[in-house]
Amino acid sequence: MGWLNFSACMLFAGIITTNIVADRRREPTDGFRMFGLFRKVVAISSSSNDTSFKCLRATLTSYNLEEKKATYVWHLKARGEKPARNITFDIEGGDIPDQATYFVNNDRTRPHTAYYNYTDYENCMVMIVPYNDHDHCLLWVKRSVVHNVPQNCLDNYEETCEVRIPQYEHDLCGDDE
Repeated sequence: MGWLNFSACMLFAGIITTNIVADRRREPTDGFRMFGLFRKVVAISSSSNDTSFKCLRATLTSYNLEEKKATYVWHLKARGEKPARNITFDIEGGDIPDQATYFVNNDRTRPHTAYYNYTDYENCMVMIVPYNDHDHCLLWVKRSVVHNVPQNCLDNYEETCEVRIPQYEHDLCGDDE
């Protein structure tokens, strides 16, 4: 009888735990509200082992919340024989708040869709951005928290992205603009 009571308690505890964990619903990320709050960001981690993403930074160069249009420029550092370069992402919002269409380097013939999985609207953004034939799952943070990324940002990145490759290393990237 003791085992039966113990088993019933364990089953009950499992059901409660499952419901608590499964009930982590949240509002969809408002991509365009998010953009206005993240003008200069650093990629802390990516799902790609592409070395050109080491020390990746981005700057918001234009932003219009009413029209749901924004432009980010990704700044890639020089690597070996590859020179430093900038990549422009022209972003247009639609009816789904956590998705947007974007065009790379003004190529309007190739639209892409980005997915904004998480933001705390303060320190970090987690998103999936197709680029160069790979769906990059990225953790972006404000420069002010690059050395002390909040746990909620790391947790949500890990929840979203199965592959996580660090992209920011202080010794390699420094604190340059």
